[in-house]
Amino acid sequence: MPRIRSASKEPPLQPPAGMAESATWRPANIRRSLPVGVSDTMADDAQRLLDELNLRHDAFEQQGQVIKQLQTALQRAQATNQELALVADRATDAIMICDAQRCISWVNPAFARLTGFTLTECHGQLPEELLSGPHTDPATVTRINQVLAQGGSIERLEICHHRKDGEPFWVSRSVQPVHGPDGQIDRYIEILTDIRDIRRANTAHAKRLEAEVALATKIDFVSGMSHSMRSPLNAILGFTQLLNMADDVQLPEAQRRQINHIHTAGEQLLSLLDQALAYAKLDDKPLTIRPQRIELSVLLREIRSTLELDAQAHSITVVVDCECPPVWADPEHTRAIILNLLSNAIRFSPQGSTIWISGKMTPDERMGIVEVRDQGFGIDQGDLPRLFQPFTRLETTPGNPAGNGLGLAVSQRLAELMHGSIDVTSTLGRGSVFALRLPLAEGPGSLKFNATRGNEPAVMLPPLRVVHIEDNALNRSLVEALFAAYPQVRLYSAETAAEGLASIRSIHPDVALVDINLPDGSGLDLCRRLRSQAEFKKLPLIALSADALPDHIAKALQTGFNHYLVKPLQINRLLQILATLPSARAAPPTH
Repeated sequence: MPRIRSASKEPPLQPPAGMAESATWRPANIRRSLPVGVSDTMADDAQRLLDELNLRHDAFEQQGQVIKQLQTALQRAQATNQELALVADRATDAIMICDAQRCISWVNPAFARLTGFTLTECHGQLPEELLSGPHTDPATVTRINQVLAQGGSIERLEICHHRKDGEPFWVSRSVQPVHGPDGQIDRYIEILTDIRDIRRANTAHAKRLEAEVALATKIDFVSGMSHSMRSPLNAILGFTQLLNMADDVQLPEAQRRQINHIHTAGEQLLSLLDQALAYAKLDDKPLTIRPQRIELSVLLREIRSTLELDAQAHSITVVVDCECPPVWADPEHTRAIILNLLSNAIRFSPQGSTIWISGKMTPDERMGIVEVRDQGFGIDQGDLPRLFQPFTRLETTPGNPAGNGLGLAVSQRLAELMHGSIDVTSTLGRGSVFALRLPLAEGPGSLKFNATRGNEPAVMLPPLRVVHIEDNALNRSLVEALFAAYPQVRLYSAETAAEGLASIRSIHPDVALVDINLPDGSGLDLCRRLRSQAEFKKLPLIALSADALPDHIAKALQTGFNHYLVKPLQINRLLQILATLPSARAAPPTH
């Protein structure tokens, strides 16, 4: 709005057009032409009135700016309130606002979801009266009231409250007093954090610890019992053997039979102790399971030879037919499982029958299967679910062969620890089939030696200089036999870490095969020394070890080994790795 100008600054008044200045045109005519009610005095004060109007105009402009500033502040406050409302609405923790008397005046949606109470239902209620129940600790409630009455605050106090439907739930509760302008507390802000999942996890962890302690106690007890019972068993078995060595004059036949019964019972008790101790330790995976590559065809024939005398004593024929590729399992435990299955088949089969042991792959080529098929008496379908339970002996078998009921339970648990299983199918009067499933060591399409091409290797190697550091003579002989088919490969063998390091420094090989456990040090230390030298930083190093623990393999690779092969040696895998290495530059003469 423009300011009003003073009349004194306007051009002087002129007579009307066509009228000459005369006596009839004088300034007095102005006064006579003023509006009705405006006196000559007011006309004379025009300048003062104009100044007053300008002052009022400036005041109005200042008020307008203040109003705009207030409007902007109000918009900002509204936006902040909307953001705070959004935060409160989306917060996962339950929030309460209570007045100075600690009566609830507002709750967020999370509070309603956690407790089941709506704002209308809890408005004006005390939190302790609303949420307390049979599981709420009165001492904790008293502590909260005392601290707040003294003007203090509560920080993450765990307490059990109850929902509207009576269900208990645990929260971590925090209460903060808010002071007004006069310094007095005029409200409280409370936050309830749901900790039910955390408490469940802590409870589960505590139960696991208790189970581990119980397992350790059980193992210690069984171990102690086994150790204590072996001494008297040693005496029983020893003296029965001495008595059996006496001639017929000193020991009549009837007493000899009785002594044999005592000796047999003692051996059964010793076997029971061994299996009970093994069963108690089955959950200790790192100590009992050492998976390796197993050639099933070799293992099955070895097991048949082991039990050949038992089979002949029962006039039983054992037939082995295996077309299964290698499996990945613990050799010792795999052998124990198959021995147990085959010995059971021999014991429960009629004389003159046949037992078939076959090895094959599953249709998806992911698992290997060892089947033990007998022509025994079979197992009733109702007894199959109990078959793998500890100390279970079925009484339906004619003759009731001796056993303690632990063999199949131990075998099943061992198979599970090796990521396998044992299945059984049976028909009364027609025999049973026990199938051991174990993961294959190699997937479909793995490179294998081509048996149809005579002695020609399936994997071609470039000219290489190889240093092999191994203290076991048989293992060195195996590697020497492997490279005998590759005249372009120069092999240098060493028995100790010191000899191996000296060979590497003098020969500068294309690759080094290093055993981890050496008589004068660790292969890991040898790897660190080589990697610390600039000339050997990129030397391909392949670890060969019987240690198959995943964390030990990872440690070796982190130390600097390029590859880690588990014994028994994966020959095809080793050849594939060597085939990717560059050719040797100029191989020095063989020492």
